[in-house]
Amino acid sequence: MWKGTRLQRIMAMVLGAVLLTGCGNSGNTQASAGESADKDGNKAVEQEVVQETAAGDNAGSGEQVTIQFWHQGTSQADTEFAQKCVDSFEAKYPGIKVEITGMSSTISDQETKLNAAVLSDTYPDVIQLVLAEVGSRGALGDFENLDRFIETWEEKDDLFDSAYEMGKYQGEQVALGIFPNPQVYAFRRDKFTEAGLDPENPPATWEELKDAAEALTKREGDKVVFAGLDIPSIDSSLVFTEPYMRSAGSQVIDELNLKPAFTDQGAVEALTFLGELAQMNVSIPHDQQKGDERPFMKGMAAISNLNPQQVGQFKQDNPEIEVGYMPVMSKDGSDPGVSFCGYQLIAMGAASRHKEEAWLFIEHMLSNEIVWMRTEDSKVPIVKKSLEEQFIQSGDAELNQAVLDYVENGKGKATVPWVSVYNKYVSVAYEEVINGKKTAQQALQDALSQLEKEIQ
Repeated sequence: MWKGTRLQRIMAMVLGAVLLTGCGNSGNTQASAGESADKDGNKAVEQEVVQETAAGDNAGSGEQVTIQFWHQGTSQADTEFAQKCVDSFEAKYPGIKVEITGMSSTISDQETKLNAAVLSDTYPDVIQLVLAEVGSRGALGDFENLDRFIETWEEKDDLFDSAYEMGKYQGEQVALGIFPNPQVYAFRRDKFTEAGLDPENPPATWEELKDAAEALTKREGDKVVFAGLDIPSIDSSLVFTEPYMRSAGSQVIDELNLKPAFTDQGAVEALTFLGELAQMNVSIPHDQQKGDERPFMKGMAAISNLNPQQVGQFKQDNPEIEVGYMPVMSKDGSDPGVSFCGYQLIAMGAASRHKEEAWLFIEHMLSNEIVWMRTEDSKVPIVKKSLEEQFIQSGDAELNQAVLDYVENGKGKATVPWVSVYNKYVSVAYEEVINGKKTAQQALQDALSQLEKEIQ
């Protein structure tokens, strides 16, 4: 009954109703229609859990259990890391075999692959996903609620709060964060000193940022030849824009009720400020998503928001330049600021026939052993509290402390099925405002009207 309803939703999505609110409503309809069946089937579900537990116990005594793990990326490095994780897991649990599959990093390709897996009943037991898929696939009922597993997990209190928060869909814990990717505001200490600014006291509020950007900018006529601040001319995923909106008090999106919330006073104030900043002519046009083309990375800007890998690359390419890190910026110092922190996460397939074994693998992927191995191999920030001091002291202590601050105060993309549609219209609103074509209030209201029309 449940399985058939889910297939109907996937077929509808393939035919055109892709990741819209209807998908979320369909999931709610499914829950209502299947409520009595679910109640009647509680005993069967409980029996399945008992059988799965027995299978896990039997695995150690010779009965082989095989689970499927789909991970992000198909590069050699991605595959080798996944295999190292599997090898150490199978050494610990010799009765459980894990088969790995790499997924294309392109979201559209992943959606096609996952839809096909649902239709063919080959959905993985464990899947590594990007944050946007918590909403898009969560609306389709792809993931198992992890609460019952987390309750008895000995290390549950050691995981960062943000790793839990980013894995919730409409309040349910359907995934856990394993790979935080914050955007940290970095600055060049040499340029601060040249401009008469104190590199030990970098901007912490919007007005301080505005003043610093003006002081750091160099122009030839009206042309900026050295930018005080990287202000993107295109921000299609709103990684640059959303922290300002949230720091001004905007909810941006009501994730629990699946409603837009980006026309409130906070969002208007944030876009108004960014428009004023852009009109000061302190930046060089660039696309936020093309990190290598960012002026800071080319030695043509004093301040930029970068992920830790980009900071590391800049320092490697420019060993003679000292880099500093701004605190998480607040609007005016009265309330804490909000940074952007994306996440990759790990989830369990709702259709898995080996949920106990799947959870053992998820536990393993969040063990200190694997978390630290990921940090050493890929310079990925940690997600475990017990590793904080080790992480800070493991390399550039100043950068690592800043990274942890940005992760702790970070918020990623909203987990709603229509986040890509939201990105499309609000990024246009951002461009309209920074180019002086519309007021922030009008641009956001127009974006809301277009979004509501499309998702309804």
